[in-house]
Amino acid sequence: MRRAIAVLALCGASAAAEEPAPPLWIAVGRPGLVEAVEPLAARRKAEGFEVVVSAKPVAEALAAVPDFEVPPALLRGNKPFQLKRAAFLLLVGDDEPGKEAEPWSLPAKRRDLYRWRATQAPSYAADPLWGDLDDDLVPELPVGRIPARTRGEADLVVKKILDYEQAPVTEADLRLAVWAGSPRYGAAVDATAALTLLTAIQTGVPGWLQPWVLASDTRFPFCGWPAAQPAAFARQLRQGAVLAAMMGHADAERFWSMAHDGRDIVFGATEAKAAFAEGPPVSPVVILACHAGDFTRPAPCLAETLIALPGGPVAVVAATAESHPLTNYFTGMALLEAVGGKDRRLGTVWLRAQRAAHRARNPLAETVLRNVEGKLDSELDIPKLKRDQLLLYALLGDPATRLRYPATLEASVTKTMEGWKWKAVRPEGAESLQVGLRPVSPRLPATKGLADETAAQAQIDEANGTLAFAPLPAPAPGAPWEGLTPKGGWLRLVATGGGKTWVASMKLE
Repeated sequence: MRRAIAVLALCGASAAAEEPAPPLWIAVGRPGLVEAVEPLAARRKAEGFEVVVSAKPVAEALAAVPDFEVPPALLRGNKPFQLKRAAFLLLVGDDEPGKEAEPWSLPAKRRDLYRWRATQAPSYAADPLWGDLDDDLVPELPVGRIPARTRGEADLVVKKILDYEQAPVTEADLRLAVWAGSPRYGAAVDATAALTLLTAIQTGVPGWLQPWVLASDTRFPFCGWPAAQPAAFARQLRQGAVLAAMMGHADAERFWSMAHDGRDIVFGATEAKAAFAEGPPVSPVVILACHAGDFTRPAPCLAETLIALPGGPVAVVAATAESHPLTNYFTGMALLEAVGGKDRRLGTVWLRAQRAAHRARNPLAETVLRNVEGKLDSELDIPKLKRDQLLLYALLGDPATRLRYPATLEASVTKTMEGWKWKAVRPEGAESLQVGLRPVSPRLPATKGLADETAAQAQIDEANGTLAFAPLPAPAPGAPWEGLTPKGGWLRLVATGGGKTWVASMKLE
């Protein structure tokens, strides 16, 4: 009988009335490597997790979790089920076909790839399959991996996670950084992609987040100076962000942004080492592109390079094989919706986005993107593309990593003849309040072209300035936390004090 995590319960069962079970954190790795997670296991236990650490093979380790059986009715697909508690699985070890005898080898599950080009590899590494509890190819729990071959490599990643989670959340972290590489599907499709991205960011990003956009198209003011793009993106990550996304084309070792002045603008090991050789680590990065997460190669992929650098992202999500632009579009849109929601840990945010993307439909996007890279069948099978999309993205790092989300600030707003009156409740320990307003639909500046680097930098700064929160008068020290704004838009209130940050956002319209 298929085994899966114990914490499944039939919907409506009497167990629903029992005391909520603690979340489950399972780390499985090779002897000599898995011991590196002991400090992280201690932190998870202090957070309230039930912790399981095992050096057995993954299937055996999961089977050894108490009460691990699943009722046969669930496996036949005729009964709904739900997770009784949150659960996360962390794998510690690397994978390279033909190296199974190595002490670091922890092979991934593999799936046949639905191909649209004859040159594509027939299969791909699919760690998310370990989180598929009912064999429907849709994961129920987040799975991550520390792709270490030595104890020192594992220790470094664990240290990064601890340093990242222990750092206080600041106002600078309340941002989302997005780098959109050129699609290279023709002028019309490329322009549509850039406009769609900007619209999605304006409408899909939570009101308390401040977007920063780098769009690799000289027809848009968000391009900046092409040669400076890698350094500019890294600098934004250094400044702070809840999450960052890179969308475009890539091979295993490089993200490709655009071609300019006879050269390719890329972000690979050279650029990463220049930016992140020293800590502290930056927030997680999602790379919606091909191959950048293929940890099964002899040489490190881009995601492995980033997670192995002391100042690099604390976690990286990237594809282990070639991913399709249509399903990447669906995932990108769903990720914007998932960021800032009720989930606070990377694995649950990512899994929520992937499951939403799996259900999504958009006839226009499907018409434009389904055949931009060709097809082997007479008609491209979109459900099969979506099935692979769920499984070919690897999360390198701990899926239980807690994102730098602020605490919730209690606030309210009332519309009056003069505008919108707002008030907030001062949290215990809060010392100051920052008030800001950004437009719901900003007017972007006209593109002036790339005369030189100084002009290009001024242009991208101006463009991103339209997405920023303009400061409004804050209450004087000791005064009640209330005020009036005559303009509509996204009102953001950020309280700070005692090493903590609280935020509230309200749409004024």
